[in-house]
Amino acid sequence: MRVLITGGEGFIGKNLKIFLKRKGLEVYSIDINSNSEYRVDIRDYNKLEEIFHKVKPEVTIHLAAIASVPQCESEPRKCFDVNIYGTFNVVRLSKKYNTRLIFASSAAVYGIPQIIPTPVTHPLNPNNVYGFTKMLGETIVKSIMKENYVIFRIFNAYGEQCYRSYVIPDTIRKILSELNPVPMKGTGNEERDFIYIEDVCEAFYVALKTDIVGTFNLGSGTRIKIKDLAKLIAEIMGRKDLEFVFEGRPRIGDIPILHADISKGNSIPGWRPKADLKTGLKKTIKWFITYYTNSKS
Repeated sequence: MRVLITGGEGFIGKNLKIFLKRKGLEVYSIDINSNSEYRVDIRDYNKLEEIFHKVKPEVTIHLAAIASVPQCESEPRKCFDVNIYGTFNVVRLSKKYNTRLIFASSAAVYGIPQIIPTPVTHPLNPNNVYGFTKMLGETIVKSIMKENYVIFRIFNAYGEQCYRSYVIPDTIRKILSELNPVPMKGTGNEERDFIYIEDVCEAFYVALKTDIVGTFNLGSGTRIKIKDLAKLIAEIMGRKDLEFVFEGRPRIGDIPILHADISKGNSIPGWRPKADLKTGLKKTIKWFITYYTNSKS
């Protein structure tokens, strides 16, 4: 099976490439990053079509996006251009080349949830630019593809090879930098549903190996307060002595609680998360320690 991944140099993309290749699939990736196999901006329809014509993918996994909530708030025009127009290009070409499409959406489409845990039937009411672009992206997928697609509303993915500014890698990096007290964003009372990257990859694998069509949550089905998460990370790293100091105010566009309903009908059939938070954090921390040590040498 030939699989084309957009955003292949991102956190999920890198892990997914490794995962799918281990499964014996023929994997190609594009990214705006120069390290990518095919360097393509998804806003460039003609260059994007060249890759589709060359690879002739059976499945397209669309991950490419501006995924930073703060960046989308500060650069809304660019966010709309990449996340909406770029998605429109990928979806049109997926339809043209009769390719199954798996679209990475986000829990941000729900906005501030009125139902916890949040089912996929929950009304979409995004409260930030990023969530709005993902909601429109879902509409594009459904209206053009009609069938032969899967949409994943991803909650808080974490794991190895995450270089982005997310709470788990940021906290690990700060602890490794010997900061004490450790400065933290937000209030600490925000609650999040963290899903380990290997479980994310497994869900995508299930989606591309079946003919299932629909929209599904991709989360762990559990949640933890950020202040408790920070303490758990410190405990695993043997630093119970650390003090965490939060800003005391929510970040722009932030959501108080994210918790996925992954009961029947809300998660993709044939998939369940395997890694509990502590197990996933141990693996993530181990990778970061190795990476941090090697980068210093």
